[in-house]
Amino acid sequence: MTRTPVEDEAPGTAAATPPAPQATAPARSRQEVDLATYVPGVTMGGGEADDTLRVLLKRAVELRPHLRAEQAATEARGTYSQETHELFAEAGFYRMLQPKKYGGLELGVPAFYRVITEISRGCPSTGWCLCLGSGHALQVASYFGERAQQEAFGASGHFVAPSSGQGMNLTITPADGGVTVSGKWRYCSGVPYSTHFLAMAEIPDPEIEGSGDTFSWFVVPREVYTVLDDWGGVFGMKGSGSNSVVMENVFVPRHMIAFGGWLTSVSGPTVGAELHGNPTYGGNFMGFAEGEIAAIAAGIAYAAVDEYEEKLLTSNVPYRHPPIRRVDHPDFQRWWGTGLAWADAAQAISTRGGQLYEEHSRLAVEGIEPFSHDKAMRLNDMYFAAEELAYNTIQQLLRNGTTSSTLDGQPMQRYFRDIVTMCSRADSLERMSVPGALEYLGTRSAPEANS
Repeated sequence: MTRTPVEDEAPGTAAATPPAPQATAPARSRQEVDLATYVPGVTMGGGEADDTLRVLLKRAVELRPHLRAEQAATEARGTYSQETHELFAEAGFYRMLQPKKYGGLELGVPAFYRVITEISRGCPSTGWCLCLGSGHALQVASYFGERAQQEAFGASGHFVAPSSGQGMNLTITPADGGVTVSGKWRYCSGVPYSTHFLAMAEIPDPEIEGSGDTFSWFVVPREVYTVLDDWGGVFGMKGSGSNSVVMENVFVPRHMIAFGGWLTSVSGPTVGAELHGNPTYGGNFMGFAEGEIAAIAAGIAYAAVDEYEEKLLTSNVPYRHPPIRRVDHPDFQRWWGTGLAWADAAQAISTRGGQLYEEHSRLAVEGIEPFSHDKAMRLNDMYFAAEELAYNTIQQLLRNGTTSSTLDGQPMQRYFRDIVTMCSRADSLERMSVPGALEYLGTRSAPEANS
């Protein structure tokens, strides 16, 4: 049976003929709406950085059709294409958080989150892979010394370094001037196009005799680790490039290791803040990491809103005679409007979290007050709240959408799989809100409770 372009109102029913279009003012394209919303109104402090951010956001919007056309292929190969990688490199997306001293753009955390949201709106898996490959430049620029940064960033500033604390069968042996490392790290998102790997492990300081193991980071170049072809079989984020990394008897010099501290509290200037004269490189890592995921989540929410809008414009309300477009029905308008509000709120939380990260960093660098663990945990839980808003957006729009949206290959099904996978990680608001609360409540018991 021949079908009209209009979707079925319900499984097994033929599509009704749509009502004749009404004379209305010509609608702007989605890209024009995006540029009106995101580019002229951007403010991140003014000056050259704002101009650069506008250029990056504009380029991210322009790339959206390409990223969406590539979604299925990205899932199939497990990461985005070489062509997309080259487009990202040309645009400067890998250099957003890298210091200007080493060829980076030094845009700062809020700007980074904004661009990642826009890329993720085109393809969530691609946004995840780009974000977790490029974002760790912040830690290297913040906590590693000048020699390490010179070696890692090089002259061009092209630095792509996934990170993982999911080490297995690790062997770390003290050696002259450093340590020798063997082991496997899982979930190294961003590794397909990596130049380096930022591993996490418990390492004794080789220059302090009898020192205990300290949870630390170390940086190694691409030629000393093997990327396994083991990413796949997951429900969502299939194209995130989250392969495993293996190292065998790799020597890591001490200057390429950053020993702890910044995972709990930062007080006073970090080596990076002093080296670059920028307090952005003086923060607490725990106040940044989940913000990356929140930025991606906001992008998925916007992608779902975009897809739902297309369905409202091209399908009818089920079982209505005479036919009425979904876009003209208040129920569907309400669901779309609520989804847009949640997506906007998720992005606002992400961006505001980035601003607070930089403000807490500045206060710590200036010696006014530490960027303490409780501040980092509050940011962490803010980001989780943004992810829950994104989840709410997608499950509501999917539930109140069309049956065909759940078919394999459909964007809305892909976004649902991606957001469920994101929220199934070991860290989520339900788990992390308790340690966040204990940072405050644990030391504030009422006097009568202790009497």
